Amino acid sequence: MIRLVPVSLLLLLVLAPQVGRAQEHAPALDSPEALAELAVASQPGVAALEARVQALQHLAAVARVWTDPMVGLELSNLPVTAPWLDQHPMAGVQLKLQQRFPAPGQTRARATAAEARVDVAEADVAVLTNALRGEVRARYWDLALIRQMQDVTREHVAELDGLIGAIEARYQVGAASQHDLLQLQLRRDRLAELLPDLGARADVVVAALNGALARDPSTPIGTPADSPVSPLPGTSADRAAALEGHPDLVVLRARAAAERAEADRARTEAVPGPTAWLGYRIRAPQANGDPGNNLASVGVSVPIPAASTRRWRGVAAAAEARATAAEEAARSKTARLQSMLAAAEARYARAVDRATAYRSSLETAARAALDSTSTAYQVDRAGFADLIRAEIDLLDVRRQRLRAEADAAVARAEIVTLLATTPAPEAP
Repeated sequence: MIRLVPVSLLLLLVLAPQVGRAQEHAPALDSPEALAELAVASQPGVAALEARVQALQHLAAVARVWTDPMVGLELSNLPVTAPWLDQHPMAGVQLKLQQRFPAPGQTRARATAAEARVDVAEADVAVLTNALRGEVRARYWDLALIRQMQDVTREHVAELDGLIGAIEARYQVGAASQHDLLQLQLRRDRLAELLPDLGARADVVVAALNGALARDPSTPIGTPADSPVSPLPGTSADRAAALEGHPDLVVLRARAAAERAEADRARTEAVPGPTAWLGYRIRAPQANGDPGNNLASVGVSVPIPAASTRRWRGVAAAAEARATAAEEAARSKTARLQSMLAAAEARYARAVDRATAYRSSLETAARAALDSTSTAYQVDRAGFADLIRAEIDLLDVRRQRLRAEADAAVARAEIVTLLATTPAPEAP
């Protein structure tokens, strides 16, 4: 009687050269954190926001500068019929220097408002960079899972090829039925058909990742054969406290502070600033005996705050309302971030438990069950349906283990992004 070779031996013999070739052509392993930092460094959107920060810093540096003084020159009181300085006692050349002074607190309020706008722009940069890091981390582990599913599928296709060869031999001597062989071939073909779909999905994720990295969409990205199950940073209390530093909260608080500063500036602008001037009139001696002495004058003027006060009060009230809106949005965002952190921690804990169970016992048990069923099938103590069921169970267990590991890595990446921290390098 022709005996069927054990499945584990078939897998070793069939997959060994294929695994070697795959490793030979696989791209070098990339770190998700290194890719995240590369995305921040190379993304034009980040550079654009940083340039905006620089522009606002330049404006803040000159916020305390006064308005320019004004110099005037005037020929005044010249007779129309005799336009000379000695033809009329009031005729002269008037020189005038004028300066507008800010009201008390105006320069301080202007500088504070300008610096607050810089803070908002810097917080906007932090929001974008944190979101960019989170996107890279999530897509990296999506890509790793897809490739791991590809490897598992290839291995099971190779296993089925070995089984098909052995059952064909049994079929030739009448020890196996044709429908068993056809059913096995159909299952093998269906699994093989998944490989192009997984490859296309991997290409899509690679292109998206490279888009976040602002480089050629086809640039290779190396991912691990197994997703590491790494511990979370800090304790639960530490993570809850760290949420206060989330960039989304920081930018909302910065906007509220900027609006308060703008309201304060508007209130100072409502106070009219005085304008002072100094005049010097050059005169000529007159025929009537006036020696034509030069004259000096000094004066000050203050605007009458008729409409401007009302306008600046409206500006201040609008800024206060925007500040309140930003503060309320920050409170709402805090509650959402807390719920997101709790949900991510729950997903992480369950994924770690599942991955541990699959790694420690379930996958080993499924492999042993398949080998035992294969041996029993060789001596006609197990049916073909039992053999197929054992093979399906092993494939399902391996897929579930990979998904659990990937779920843990994705949940951890989400938590790290929520905390806006850069974790230590993950263990391979």
